[in-house]
Amino acid sequence: MRFLSILFFCLLPLSAAAQNRLALVIGIDSYTDVPALTKARADAKAIGAKLNELGFTLVEALDQDRRGLNRKISEFTSRLEPGDTAFVFFAGHGIEIEGENYLLPADIAAPGAGGSDFVKSESIALSALLDRIRKTGARSAIAIIDACRNNPFKLSEGRSIGTARGLGRINAPQGTFVIFSAGAGQLALDRLNEDDTAENSVFTRALLPRLSEPGLELRPLVSGLRLEVRDLALTVQHNQFPAYYDELLGEFYFTQAAAAAPPVQAQADSMHADFEIARSIGTPKALDSFLERYAARKDEYSYAVALQLRQGLDPEVPEQPEVAADLSAPVSLPVIPDTREIMAKTQEALNRIGCQAGRADGIAGPRTRRAFAAYLAASQSELGADDLGTAHALEELQGHSGTVCKVKPNQVAASTQPPSTALLAGAWRFKATCALVVKVTGTVHYTHAGGNKYHGRLSDSLGQNANTEVYLNGHQISGTDYFPGITVTWRGRLAADGQSFTSSGSTGCAVYAWR
Repeated sequence: MRFLSILFFCLLPLSAAAQNRLALVIGIDSYTDVPALTKARADAKAIGAKLNELGFTLVEALDQDRRGLNRKISEFTSRLEPGDTAFVFFAGHGIEIEGENYLLPADIAAPGAGGSDFVKSESIALSALLDRIRKTGARSAIAIIDACRNNPFKLSEGRSIGTARGLGRINAPQGTFVIFSAGAGQLALDRLNEDDTAENSVFTRALLPRLSEPGLELRPLVSGLRLEVRDLALTVQHNQFPAYYDELLGEFYFTQAAAAAPPVQAQADSMHADFEIARSIGTPKALDSFLERYAARKDEYSYAVALQLRQGLDPEVPEQPEVAADLSAPVSLPVIPDTREIMAKTQEALNRIGCQAGRADGIAGPRTRRAFAAYLAASQSELGADDLGTAHALEELQGHSGTVCKVKPNQVAASTQPPSTALLAGAWRFKATCALVVKVTGTVHYTHAGGNKYHGRLSDSLGQNANTEVYLNGHQISGTDYFPGITVTWRGRLAADGQSFTSSGSTGCAVYAWR
């Protein structure tokens, strides 16, 4: 019982830590070299006060110049940790240039016609800000951008910089939800008419009461917000229909329902945090405590892995009273096989079945690892990449007769060529070996997203699905998998023929993938 008390005492603060919510709130009225605004600062202060009531930790940036704004952004991102929720609100001038949206600091200078590069270098690119947040490992990010006003660089003569008004469409990173106060190319109203004396803009006054409405999930919140803003703008014959870009994983609530259970996403975060502690302790009692606590959620990923871990441990041995050791008694030690001998026999077995491991020197060099990867791709084995050099892998290899690995005619020539930029596109199968030899298999389908970037959808044998984002640089691969409640980062290397890759990630799993 004492152990259980200590375990649950540890679980509670870490579960709560996964719920940290931080907000960066920016409002700029006092532009020095372009037209000043009248409601952006008030909008930011009102949003900041509301978020503070809702338990967000606030970083406030009012009327900041470029250097000050960058410092506030750095302060904000440095405080974000994996699993946190990040919120950004910007009210001020913004502009679209060549498909990118830029947020303008208070000291932005007005260049001559055609000075787009100057404006870009002196502003904050929205996509760069969102990428900085994503790289912190934050579980989700919500950005509300009220920068859809008239172009501050519209010139009476010559060519204007950027589009005439508003912001352009964006590709939001996975895990992100972005709201613009008006649609692409539309103008956001500060006020409805000359008689409108409200302190806040049309968009912000419609948003504020919704943030504290209990049990209102983000999507229906935005749906109602858009309709109200549109209807208000139509009363003065103006078109303003807020745009949103949804790549958020799971649900999000600014205010939980008073009597309702927490949303599935929050529960998943708590369960994952508890699982990580139980797994790090690694004792039968720790895992039993986790399994008992989450017995009602047996179909979920963390529970399935915890159950496999627990089944891999011997039944708990009751504590025995301490007795003096009998040093005269003979000690029976387990026989540990020579790992280099096993590796040498593994290389011999790989060579015998045509997988070309090279000399049987007992050293797992690159050629041996490629040979084992070729065996995994050519066979129906349930082994993973990190089983190379184990006794059970050797036993499986020695059980084969004939040729298993067949070299394709163009394989040797292909091995000297760098991979195509679209080489990852298509369907892949994978095997992952995780903590305490937990085995997971699955499939992932990658779609080329331009350049060296890919998007994918992953499904595994534990019933989990994830969106994934991958970058291919030569033969080097880096990726991020967005599972419900956890973000996994990993790095790997593509085989010379482009038909397989190996990787390892932040969860400690070793992965072999092929097609």
